[in-house]
Amino acid sequence: MSRQLPSHISRASQCLRSPPNTCLHRPSSISTSPPLFRPKPLRSRPRSYAYTAQHSPGPTTSKTFSASQIAAYCAISSLLATLYISAAHPHLNDAPSTNPSNPIAIKSSDISPDETVEQVPTGTSTVPFFPKTIWLPRAGNNSGKSAALPAGTGAAGDEEKYHLLGLGIRKVSFLRIQVYVVGIYVALSDMGKLQEAMVHSVAGGSASTLVAGEKSELRKVLLDGEGSEKVWEAVLRDGGLKSAVRIVPVRNTDFGHLRDGWVRGIDARGKGPEFEDERFKTAVGEFKGVFGGRKGVGKGRVLLLGRGEDGGLGVWVEEEMEGKQGDMVRLGGVEDERVARLVWMGYLAGKIVASEDARNSVADSIMEIVERPIGTVETKVV
Repeated sequence: MSRQLPSHISRASQCLRSPPNTCLHRPSSISTSPPLFRPKPLRSRPRSYAYTAQHSPGPTTSKTFSASQIAAYCAISSLLATLYISAAHPHLNDAPSTNPSNPIAIKSSDISPDETVEQVPTGTSTVPFFPKTIWLPRAGNNSGKSAALPAGTGAAGDEEKYHLLGLGIRKVSFLRIQVYVVGIYVALSDMGKLQEAMVHSVAGGSASTLVAGEKSELRKVLLDGEGSEKVWEAVLRDGGLKSAVRIVPVRNTDFGHLRDGWVRGIDARGKGPEFEDERFKTAVGEFKGVFGGRKGVGKGRVLLLGRGEDGGLGVWVEEEMEGKQGDMVRLGGVEDERVARLVWMGYLAGKIVASEDARNSVADSIMEIVERPIGTVETKVV
């Protein structure tokens, strides 16, 4: 007894046995035209690519970097980013101000607790403040000891008060590495001399003060390479200005590095007939000898260069004391005024100075001094 297949299976069987393109039961809705999108055949890939999203290597394979190269690139990128941020946002570095006219009053532990000493922000957290006033031995008394921070209590009759004119940070190399904070001080009794010299350098001998336009001109001169040399040369050589350079390292250094930096400045600026005699060469040798055989200058210790009325140079350094401030001890000095004058010029005049921040700070203070009538400045800075 034969078994009959269902109709739809029977038709499918007939279609399979028919020659190509002759099946009568092909649905009319199916198109015989080629498809619009034909899938590409899959390329065989190595087994290592079977479970990864990587592309198979081709003739333009990307370059690979070693671990050392990647580390170098990261270090350079970090350095460039740090330099950019430091330059674009200096207020993020440390203290917000270096203007001596805007001091902060704090108690100093090395003087009477009842006395308040004004301290000026330096711009670095390592040496955060400089005193607005210090005390140095008067002319003819350049030996012995005096207190360190500030140098003296002001009670002794053989010491004289000095006022901070400007300060800044000495930085070296393109990395702007901080070396020390430097402050320029002028004897309070000589502030009138400085004021008069600055006013007359722009407005002539009959002027008693400067107006706005003349102040702008003076500031431009003080920050100009050639102009600043002319002004400060006259003030330091002929003005009899008692002044001091106060230096506090922000990292451990030694006298040799400091001395060599000053000597290079002396050699660079000491050109011409004025500096060709043997006496000047001997004086430079004496200056080198002041620092010879000395130990290093520790971070935070005070080094003072004082210039008397006759231009003679005296050098003091803070004694090393365990856990407390030491006395200022005189190391030596040089009588020839040209040595101190050239060292001072390295901070105040020329195209390149040891600290551009210090020069700008000094110029800011002078702008305040010259707007007052000559002879009144001493009563305004205390």
